[in-house]
Amino acid sequence: MDDEIFFLSGRRLERNISFIFLRIFLILIFNLSLTFFIFLYFQTKFKREAILAIENTKYLTFFYFPPRGNIYDRKGRLLATSEKTYDLYVNLALATNEEKEIVQKIIKEKNPLAFYWGNELILRFLDLKDVNQILAFKEKYQNIFIIPSYRRIYLGGEELGNLLGYLGLSPESEIQGEFKGLVGLELYYDEYLKGKIGKIVYLKTKEGLRKVYEEEPQRGNDLYLTIDYEYQKEAYFKIKDYFEKRNYQKGSFLALDPNSGEVLAFISYPSFDPNIFLKDKSKVQEVLNNKNNPIFNRITNGLYPPGSTIKLIVAGAALEEKIVNPQTLIYSPGEIKIPHPYLPGVYSIFKDNKVHGWTDIYKAISNSVNVYFYVVGGGYPYPNEYFPLKEGLGVKRLINYFRKFNLGEKTGIDFPGEKSGFLPKDINNWKLGDTYNLSIGQGNILVTPLQINLWTSYFAKGEIYKPYLVKKIISSDGKKIIEEKKPQLIKKDLISQENLNIIKKGMRMTVTQGTAQILNDPQLEIAGKSGSPQVLGKEKLHAIFTGFMPYSKPEIVATLLIEEVPYGSIASLPLYKELMLLWYNLKRTYGGNTF
Repeated sequence: MDDEIFFLSGRRLERNISFIFLRIFLILIFNLSLTFFIFLYFQTKFKREAILAIENTKYLTFFYFPPRGNIYDRKGRLLATSEKTYDLYVNLALATNEEKEIVQKIIKEKNPLAFYWGNELILRFLDLKDVNQILAFKEKYQNIFIIPSYRRIYLGGEELGNLLGYLGLSPESEIQGEFKGLVGLELYYDEYLKGKIGKIVYLKTKEGLRKVYEEEPQRGNDLYLTIDYEYQKEAYFKIKDYFEKRNYQKGSFLALDPNSGEVLAFISYPSFDPNIFLKDKSKVQEVLNNKNNPIFNRITNGLYPPGSTIKLIVAGAALEEKIVNPQTLIYSPGEIKIPHPYLPGVYSIFKDNKVHGWTDIYKAISNSVNVYFYVVGGGYPYPNEYFPLKEGLGVKRLINYFRKFNLGEKTGIDFPGEKSGFLPKDINNWKLGDTYNLSIGQGNILVTPLQINLWTSYFAKGEIYKPYLVKKIISSDGKKIIEEKKPQLIKKDLISQENLNIIKKGMRMTVTQGTAQILNDPQLEIAGKSGSPQVLGKEKLHAIFTGFMPYSKPEIVATLLIEEVPYGSIASLPLYKELMLLWYNLKRTYGGNTF
């Protein structure tokens, strides 16, 4: 019994000792933690105060803005580079009246870009002649500092504006006066192009300033584009001349290599000279106030009804689903009438562009026969000899095939702001007339010119490659390939080769005997499809032609769109021929267009 008491007491004593040690341990941890957090607080507080004190009293910091990387075309022609300029820093709190006067004189005469950094005023992009007096008499202007800098320049004008973009002040930068790409490729590839900012720090002493730190700026990386600049430039000015003579205001032209997805020409009209944004403030305002919005890129961001260009996909779907075959004939009397189910003698009328008569799939494509595609797309509720199909594709199958061809989705091109387009989502209250309209590219469907070009590429080659504008990125010293793009196949086997050949033949017949006979030049061998979607309450039309050449071995797919014209696709054809002939002649003159 006594032994039990002894052992029980021992266990109680053991527990008490353990509890005391635990309390001591917890108190130590608490005190250490408190000490650590107090240390951190004061360290952070004093560090922040020390930095502020250093910045305000002991040190002067100047930034070296680096040259951006160069931009070249596919043949190595320089499109954008950086020229040496000078930035002026003046400490307004210390500046003498004479120093302030010379700075004010520069501002009055040059109207440069000006920014404040604490007590310092920064003037950017000055030429050597603007700062010569200060450099020559440095002892007189001890509170003014001239730092080498760089300004972006473009070796072309408006033919490059909507492609390359322009620079502006970086809204998220902590460094006043830093510029970044705001639109175009300058924006998309800004992280590669901008380089690394350098800086120089001076310590203020009784004897004057003593340099205590210097970090050299690092030049940005170089871009090599897929664009052929010679073609881009000449095509742009042909478009501009053609538009101005006919008072056309807006449009776009896109040319791709269907064998790789490389973009050969990328033109949105109107455009702008990108140089003005760093040189001429008055012209910048003109661009920003232009009602036709030159900064807006119509190729990737513009949304349009595709019109009859969509018939290529509808024809392919109808063949695949065995709705029709090459021998199927549908009669076009110039319109199709759908009787009202409850009101005798009342009809919904869907127009064709003329009376086409008996039509097979080749004629339907080449002459753009609306009635054929109404019946193929939606069927006819009272089938007869003229309209033999009770059931057409229907809206669900139409949308399914549109999605197969990437409609309603972004293409993934390396360019900012691309739109995905629009396809119908709610079809609960869908009517037969809605299907008819959808089958000819009207109604609830919007696409970009880039999307039109890509489905044209499919009918040229049986494949779709992801489009891209930058072929490779090279390090600033030229020794390292940072990124090099290879052709990326994104779509194939959407329809059978047999059916593809039928569509392709119809596209060639469009030029040889259909709606685009003006393009029938044996040396060019163009195939394609016209489109004239109605806009602005049917008062105006967009004129579209999309095609490829040569028919036997496609090497270029081109899509031209002219907005708001009175006559439809015919407005685009003479210009389209000029642009394709230009490519043909440049290819013969300068040879291949590979890297």
